[in-house]
Amino acid sequence: MGLFDWFKSPPPIDDGTLTMIDHAVSAIDPLIRQVPGYQNKLAPVVRHALDYCSGIVAQIPGPYEISRAAFASDPLVHALFATADDIQVMLATNQCARDLLHDVRFGSGQCCAMLGMRHRVKAGFGAQLSGDVVRRDVQQKALYFSDHTLTEPGPDLDSVKNRLRIAMFNSLLKGLADEITVVRGEHSNLNKEHAIESAWARSGQGSGAPETHTRRLDELRARLESTADALQPAKLLDTLISCLAAPESYLNIAPVTMSVDRTGVITADGTGEPLHFAELTGRDQRRWAVMLVLVDHDEARRAVERFETSRRHIVI
Repeated sequence: MGLFDWFKSPPPIDDGTLTMIDHAVSAIDPLIRQVPGYQNKLAPVVRHALDYCSGIVAQIPGPYEISRAAFASDPLVHALFATADDIQVMLATNQCARDLLHDVRFGSGQCCAMLGMRHRVKAGFGAQLSGDVVRRDVQQKALYFSDHTLTEPGPDLDSVKNRLRIAMFNSLLKGLADEITVVRGEHSNLNKEHAIESAWARSGQGSGAPETHTRRLDELRARLESTADALQPAKLLDTLISCLAAPESYLNIAPVTMSVDRTGVITADGTGEPLHFAELTGRDQRRWAVMLVLVDHDEARRAVERFETSRRHIVI
């Protein structure tokens, strides 16, 4: 860097990045805006975090059609749901799917969304065909999916990917905001403890020698100073920068490929159908099997109507 480079103004920040910087600051602490040059400090890490979220979305497989017809013809859909009726239950009970019926953006035809599920492997014994011989009590592992949840719907694939990108960026902010809330709570509790300890020390009625109160007060003051310092706008800005510079600490994804037969039993000899999904780990460290899916608007409507009808009953 030359001498005159130090006097150059930083390059202008594009409107899209400025919008996301403002969004991030509002989510963490608006007082960060008091820190000189906060936008230029945040711009590169905001872009980095958004690029990271785009990379996460790009690794989600799909879209795959989810419907009663696909359950009969697509081994993947057959593996995801125990019965075709389970697809209808998912469509009827997911708030995301129900919202599709009232959103004018979707109209008729198919829409896109991300499907998230819990998956687990259960060991057991079952029958296995070996040539012309049926072997019983063979040790097997079966793959199960549960808690099917649709999220971030959109009229097309590109809009869903963009919604997911923003949702994941928001997840990074929410994870950090939760940590800061814990620190704020700790600081508030320390203030209360300090007030109580000070009152005991002044009255001379507390248990223990005076030097015990003095040591306790010194300890509380040190912890109060530490938490107060961490909550200063400049320190919160540094914390936000660190979070967005290393988003993998809060959010990551890994591709998963498994082979199963029509009954959901995991196979290792190449006889089953390969299943491709991704395992997404969010800020709460829980893992979701995720994929992009296509849902038919009319099928979702019929599922909701069927569910509403089944809930009607006479109370005598």
